[in-house]
Amino acid sequence: MGIRMNLAAKLRVARRAVGISTRKAAESLAPRYRISHATIANYEKGITSPSLELMAALAELYERPLKWFLERGTSLTHIRYRNLPSKVRVADRHRFEGEVHRWLDAYVAIEQHLGKPLRAEIGKLRAKGRETAAELALRVRRELALPVEAPGPILSVVDVLDRFGIRTIEQPTELRIDGLAAKYEDEHVVVLNPAVSNDRCRLNAAHELGHILFGDCDGAAPAETKTTETRAFDFASHFLLPNSRLKEAFTGQSVVRLVQFKERFGISLAAMAYRAEKARLIAKPQAKRLWIEFAKRGWKTDEPGRVRRDRATRFEELLDSAILEGRMSLREAAATAGVRPEEIRRRIDFAMGIDGAREADGEPPIIAFNGH
Repeated sequence: MGIRMNLAAKLRVARRAVGISTRKAAESLAPRYRISHATIANYEKGITSPSLELMAALAELYERPLKWFLERGTSLTHIRYRNLPSKVRVADRHRFEGEVHRWLDAYVAIEQHLGKPLRAEIGKLRAKGRETAAELALRVRRELALPVEAPGPILSVVDVLDRFGIRTIEQPTELRIDGLAAKYEDEHVVVLNPAVSNDRCRLNAAHELGHILFGDCDGAAPAETKTTETRAFDFASHFLLPNSRLKEAFTGQSVVRLVQFKERFGISLAAMAYRAEKARLIAKPQAKRLWIEFAKRGWKTDEPGRVRRDRATRFEELLDSAILEGRMSLREAAATAGVRPEEIRRRIDFAMGIDGAREADGEPPIIAFNGH
């Protein structure tokens, strides 16, 4: 990517991250700078570039260090959302993507500063020919040296993503976004919304791994279809709970037993019921009774059974360790990451489960991350 196009992409990402239009950006620069929204749009298309003075004003407006705009950077492409509802506005989606991009930049900057890049432990693995989702899930389990006979639970899907060298971060949002998989320059990344239920978050992480292994996030991949989504879901479901264990879960037709399997394998009752019906482990009338019972008890939105949280906190661990060991001060970490010190503090707090400790001091809730 050329220097001008790199700057154009960063201007677009930064504006979207603060949630303003090109028209609003132009209005905010007045009266000191009298430029039109069309001029700002041209900057973002790479047709023209702003002067250094105007660039400094835009950096202040977008709450980014000027250095961040001037350095050669990476881009976020081939984005695949997990269960993105049509009600999510394009502007909100762009703002979410802008925040994701900002924190991925911060993550990589901290890795480079500390000399601790994420390295893949597992060689490049992709789906073969007509390999089914279930076959691929079994092959990945073998690659992870997990037992094939009497397979056990995946303790952490995020750890699996790390072992594949797939950088994973959390980005809480009130939007109905579960997560996404994308390309960050030449690398694959996964973003998870930890605000969803723990079992759903694990399924989302495995779902995105499926997209990546099937090549759905590569440049030549076809547009997202129901088939690609179903395939990724099937991979995730089989990866978390292989068929042999699913059969055991439905032995005896006991909901108590299903809850026990949910807690052990970290997969929802709904996902197990869907798979069992599809695999004909239970007949349609039995599946119908099960769904009716779930609805009657309100389990469609609030299932019984506790699933341990599967956190993507490697970035926060790097930050916390560097600060505690004195290798970086909070301000140095913030400057390196290109964010504000309070944002670093909030991010580390959130990784520890401190969800609103600073609200009492008049600061915004920790879940915001971006301070808005």
